[in-house]
Amino acid sequence: MSVVGTFLIEGKQVRPIGLNTKRLRFNCVRCATFCCRLGGPTVTVKDLMRLRRAIPEIYNITETIVVGANLTKVLASKPNGQCVLLSKDRQDRHRCLEYELRPDACRVYPFKLTKQNTRLTVLVLPCGGLSYRKGELINARFISKYLGFATAA
Repeated sequence: MSVVGTFLIEGKQVRPIGLNTKRLRFNCVRCATFCCRLGGPTVTVKDLMRLRRAIPEIYNITETIVVGANLTKVLASKPNGQCVLLSKDRQDRHRCLEYELRPDACRVYPFKLTKQNTRLTVLVLPCGGLSYRKGELINARFISKYLGFATAA
């Protein structure tokens, strides 16, 4: 995990304080290599309420795990370690069974957000969609547009 940058949140504005990369880009290639195959994602109360619209028994497919000194709720994993919502389409591409309602952790992957007061630190996790050639440039506009909605830890 490495830091992409630190941003200042002022209302709905996101202003960069420091970017650690100038040319890093992101475009999801739907490989599901790291985001969906390494266990179920962390889910918040907001995520569970959203998912409950499509999966009334959502609480039956969640688990509580210990992360550090905290109890954290996650979506369950299949025996092979994949998220219970991961499937393959007819073109053999990975897809989420509830993509439109997916948890915030899935929406922001490969980024992890940590917030302290008005500072947002954006970390990047391993992902095949990160590139210096293809995809959308990761900058303050990208953070504001794609990650501003998400729940920061």
